[in-house]
Amino acid sequence: MIFRNSTVSLLFSLFVSVSFGQNFRLAGKILDADSKQPLPGAAISIGNLKKAILTDINGDFSVRVPKGEYPLDVTYVSYRPYRQKITVNENLSLIIELQSLDNELEEVTISGASNAGTKNLAIGLNTLSIKGIKKMPAIMGEIDILRSLQTLPGVSSMGEGANGVNVRGGNVDQNLIYIDDTPIFNPTHMFGLFSVFPADAIRGIELYKGGIPARYGGRTASVMNVNMAEPNLETFKINGGIGPISNRVTAEIPIIKDKLGFLTSARISYNDFWLKLFGNPSISGTKANFVDFANKIYYKPNSKTVISVSNYISNDNYGVDSLFSIENVIARKTNFRYGHRNFSAKASYFFSTKFSVNLVGVYSDFLANTFSKDSANPFELKSSVRYRSAKVNFDYSPNQKNKINFGVSGIRYKINPGELNKDIISSISPVLIPLETSYELAAYVSDEIEFSKRWGAELGLRYVSFINMGPGNVTEYLATEPKSISSIRSVVNIPGNKAESNYGGLEPRLAIKYSFGEDDALKIGYNRSQQFIQLVSNNTTPLPTARWKTSDRHIPAQVSDFITLGYFKNFRKSIYEFSAEIYGRKTANILDYVSGANLQLNPNLETQLLVGKSRAYGLELMMTKKKGETTGWLAYTYARAMQQVLGSFPEIQQLNDGKWFSTDYDKPHTVNAVINTQVAKRHTFSWNFAYSTGRPFNAPVGIYQVGIRKYPIYTERNNDRISDYHRLDFSWTIENPSMKDHRYQGSWNFTVYNLYGRKNAYSYFFKTAAYGLVLNKLSVFASPFLSLSYNFKIK
Repeated sequence: MIFRNSTVSLLFSLFVSVSFGQNFRLAGKILDADSKQPLPGAAISIGNLKKAILTDINGDFSVRVPKGEYPLDVTYVSYRPYRQKITVNENLSLIIELQSLDNELEEVTISGASNAGTKNLAIGLNTLSIKGIKKMPAIMGEIDILRSLQTLPGVSSMGEGANGVNVRGGNVDQNLIYIDDTPIFNPTHMFGLFSVFPADAIRGIELYKGGIPARYGGRTASVMNVNMAEPNLETFKINGGIGPISNRVTAEIPIIKDKLGFLTSARISYNDFWLKLFGNPSISGTKANFVDFANKIYYKPNSKTVISVSNYISNDNYGVDSLFSIENVIARKTNFRYGHRNFSAKASYFFSTKFSVNLVGVYSDFLANTFSKDSANPFELKSSVRYRSAKVNFDYSPNQKNKINFGVSGIRYKINPGELNKDIISSISPVLIPLETSYELAAYVSDEIEFSKRWGAELGLRYVSFINMGPGNVTEYLATEPKSISSIRSVVNIPGNKAESNYGGLEPRLAIKYSFGEDDALKIGYNRSQQFIQLVSNNTTPLPTARWKTSDRHIPAQVSDFITLGYFKNFRKSIYEFSAEIYGRKTANILDYVSGANLQLNPNLETQLLVGKSRAYGLELMMTKKKGETTGWLAYTYARAMQQVLGSFPEIQQLNDGKWFSTDYDKPHTVNAVINTQVAKRHTFSWNFAYSTGRPFNAPVGIYQVGIRKYPIYTERNNDRISDYHRLDFSWTIENPSMKDHRYQGSWNFTVYNLYGRKNAYSYFFKTAAYGLVLNKLSVFASPFLSLSYNFKIK
């Protein structure tokens, strides 16, 4: 690379020309010996220097050491430890390949969850390897990232069929979810039963529950970073599986050895025959299909440059024989289609072992379509979220005790809230909600510093500006009355080159670690974050067609302040790991809804919304056994999530008389246990137990009668709870060890979901009868669910 500007050349020279006496840089990459995939979170120890470091998400590490000879030790759960004697008399770059222990008895681990609490500065971070996820019990044979995350402390959901996860008291739309830098706006298939991520194309997952790095922003609860695998650049490989719900296949194709490779993965589900065979006759005509595709091109033209292009495509297609109402018209057969069209391009250039740059461009669409071909009243309702972004990110390490990350990013949103019957002829009149265009611009910097052997900190600062642009109309309301159609004062037209509203500001991030020794550490973290796009839905779990809404003149941005404190300790040579974390969060400008809110096609959405605040706090305990024939973890969470809604006119808009009340996802007690054991070379058994307090719901306090009709009376939000939830799952994996060194390998996986047939309630609803109210319970999986799937690998 040639610098033509003398000032730039001088700055670059200052960045890369720092000298540290007789210290030399030892850098390297840790890979899986079979797949050549990087291993994030591998631990590297260098002799008696007590320099324990971890590889990053790309499997890379870098450290400066004095001249001399050292034993180098590398360990990673479920892999054979690596040990080598090295001589350091110059800068070294190593590539180390670790051998998996999946089919061996000497040291086996199924746990893919690790926060490496004593080694790094991150707090509230969990990483999961895809190998660990694949060995957990999976409902109907579907390897599911979101369900795996729910076995970790602080992560829960509303129940089976819920759309997404709730992290530390946050709503599902408060999670920033990426797959290879592209956003996911709906993370589930089949209305919440399965996650959208194709497991065979995934390398690993990072979940930031607290202490979110400054490079991330735009959500107030968590960041879930899902990384696609890089294709093998040496060997052609195929793997896949056949199951009761979906069939899948993934191919890794080296095009130019050690330089260019291509990965393609597909998962296809056609489940209509199950509904016809075992379903109620009333749903025999229901369609329930989904597909997803993931592709990645990975190119290394030289040792300093890496270029990758990724794309992810998903599509859900459902047809239901049930009544669906829209604009006061009822359709008897309705179809739902929705999915993502995501593309990203990334270029990384390493100027030196100290300084690198990443350029990322993203093109993403989330499309939803609900339609009915009813001959009398056909309709078609379309909505979309179009996301375009560009980011420049720099990493600079002037020495082994200082790691700086900085950059800028820009996002353009164009949201179509809803258009009804734009292109079809029907007795239902067209309704077109104006498009919403906005920009989210950010600059950030963070510095990870090791002050001494005991003290370290990560200091971060992010500045973000959110601009809601025209063209569009802004409704102005009377200041003396609540917002309603009757209180409209005027309508102001905003041209396309003018900002309608602006939010933003500084977001400080801080993490501090104190190490008592090599095996225990205390950490504290704080971060402020803002959210400018929200999911608006008055359903318990949002439908895929729920409306996304940007902040504007009437709907302010959410602002969240979060603090966490954690203690981490390793036992018996890191075979066991214990963590305890307490946290607290307060969030301003959350949204709630007036009773009977009309949200879908309302051009004056602000008249249906109430602004409030929320608070969440909790304690998380986790004990993990990472090595041995039997591995797993036990996690307990005490968590509360409350909100208060007063509105702009508390005397008439406040909910629950202005008192704090539980959110829909408030579950005080949660216990998760995962146990995995390999009793022989061919047989691996896994158990997963889950318990949680029942979530809140609105219960009537009485009934009133008008003529012969009876109606329930509701006075407070979430004044009761459904019954407690508990479930036990089991899986048995059978492999053929004689095929370990063959090109073709296969295994069977037998799973029982809900082993003892607990009829867990997903929701309650009430009906009136002659003698009063009748309670009805809805259960999604009310009996044991057995599945058998076959997985294969060709290499």
